[in-house]
Amino acid sequence: MRKKNNRNLPRLLIQYSVIVLLLLFAARSLIQKEYIPDFEAYCPFGGLQSLSSYLLNDSLACSMTTVQIAMGIMLIIGIILFSKLFCSFFCPIGTISERLSSIGEKFKISIKVNRLTDRLFRSIKYILLFITFYFTLASNELFCKKFDPYYAVASNFSSDVVLIYALAAILLVFAGSLIVRLFWCKYICPLGALSNIIRFTWFLAALILIYIILIKAGIQLSFIWPLSAACIGGYALELWGEKLNYFPVAKIYRNENSCTSCKLCSRKCPQKIDVANLKVVDDIDCNLCGDCVEVCPEKDTLLINRKSKMKWLPPVAVVALFILGLILSSNWELPTIDQRWGSPEAMKKAAEFTKSGILSVKCYGSSMAFAAKMKNVNGVLGVATYVGSHKVKIYYDAAILNDSLLQAELFVPGKIAIRSPGAEVVEVKMAALLLDNFFDPMDFDKLSMLLNEKTDALGIESEFSCPVTVRIYFPANSVINEPKLREIVETRKIEVKSDESPITLNMAYKVVGRIAFKAIDVKAYRLRMFEPLNRTFNWKTEYRESMLDTLTVPVDTVQYDSGLLPYFVSHLSNDDGVVGFHTAMDSMNAIFFKVIYLDTLTNSSNIINAMHCDTLIVNYEGGEKGKMANKFKVKN
Repeated sequence: MRKKNNRNLPRLLIQYSVIVLLLLFAARSLIQKEYIPDFEAYCPFGGLQSLSSYLLNDSLACSMTTVQIAMGIMLIIGIILFSKLFCSFFCPIGTISERLSSIGEKFKISIKVNRLTDRLFRSIKYILLFITFYFTLASNELFCKKFDPYYAVASNFSSDVVLIYALAAILLVFAGSLIVRLFWCKYICPLGALSNIIRFTWFLAALILIYIILIKAGIQLSFIWPLSAACIGGYALELWGEKLNYFPVAKIYRNENSCTSCKLCSRKCPQKIDVANLKVVDDIDCNLCGDCVEVCPEKDTLLINRKSKMKWLPPVAVVALFILGLILSSNWELPTIDQRWGSPEAMKKAAEFTKSGILSVKCYGSSMAFAAKMKNVNGVLGVATYVGSHKVKIYYDAAILNDSLLQAELFVPGKIAIRSPGAEVVEVKMAALLLDNFFDPMDFDKLSMLLNEKTDALGIESEFSCPVTVRIYFPANSVINEPKLREIVETRKIEVKSDESPITLNMAYKVVGRIAFKAIDVKAYRLRMFEPLNRTFNWKTEYRESMLDTLTVPVDTVQYDSGLLPYFVSHLSNDDGVVGFHTAMDSMNAIFFKVIYLDTLTNSSNIINAMHCDTLIVNYEGGEKGKMANKFKVKN
């Protein structure tokens, strides 16, 4: 017997490296508020759900990109060739569960589950797998986000998370692992169930082939049937204990001649597989972690595929698969949606227009909104969006449209008042300029924040041209000039103040040609910047128009600030009797507020008093309320 270090250092290095990287991402997001880490960027489970959605619905789920899909494909390859390496090397929940299970055993609080309970509990992960895929495929939104303990913690319980589901999952990971070894991994994890189904490769391949044959034969078959068959079949095969004679290709073999039956391998196995009594470790729970190989004191007794040089196969394979996934995703991109509503004849002749830098296209929902908008454009035959690269592709009839007209359709003109001109301002200086690399609505927002930080600009507006025309308004006495304004607009990076810490914005705008300055009357400026607002709330649609009254109130235009108007409206909506709010401007450039109310619940005096409050009570998402100063001055 030879002495050896019984610690599987390569696996520990990879496991802890993943944990450290996740902690560094989280720490960076706390230090740099503008940095938003994508904790699901390399999630193979989300990628496989999204790939299924793409194959079934021609669209990727949620904000999934080709990176996750590539990792999902690598997961499948890895399971077939090398077993469930992701579970044993990369999964942070698996790493934490292993450590917690060891603590539970050390303090003797863990229990051994009897055979019947074990078999019943193993059904849970298949049930959860069915539920997860069913709702994902039905909605194109990743259902796993609602309960995934990793995503809940990593995203700081984002709006996608259902709190009670996530807390229950976290409890099962921590308390479950302390009491029952690898409780989450063995009994709850839907990715574990999916991985097991993939290990039953012949079964899965036959199921997919039958489904394709039936579809090709013209039989309309819901995805529920193959999904149910996969989950039920996977569970049945796991209970049956089918010997995995073919897959995975790599397995651990025990040399009975040199084995001394010390049973160190069985005790060391994270899954508690009785390795010491197996000739071939083909248990469904084996993840090819290699711990048993490392702990074995006898030379060439536990070997991967009976070859001593394959000891390093698992860590090398898992790293190689990850790198291969990155390479694949960098050279290949699936569209988030690819919709074509033109006739087959029209699509054959369709021209294509591609536009990058559309930052507002960032998920499945925004992609569908973009498609809905394009459907209303005469001559557009279809669209494809790529959220990973913020790119869109438009298929169109070249007899009706061209690239310039499509750019005009894509462009969203904007206007925003940065600050209100004071009572002393009677004239405004307008600067008109052409901007390159300025197209998306988010560009407009970033430019307005830049001008707010660096200048005394009153407001900005944009309209389509090539390059885009932007007009910036300053007080007539502003010291801004062409060289200074050009320098500011072409700033590459700026820190914007926020409540907690500064946010860094990256920009790449380029001023094309000269900047033209022109003086205009302040009333003309107000007319240019005025944007009517129409809001309804408090169940307005439940009331007949004859039941409602209107209160019209003139506003001091000097104090009018359209950027603050939503907060003012939110304040008024606290009165249940107020059901609508509109703004209007008359021929003399005077602004009016029109408040729609139900006189059985409130009256004009209550509304006037609310408008005159020094402090606005503002409603935020999640039911939270805030306060801010009331800068609007209404006339009695």
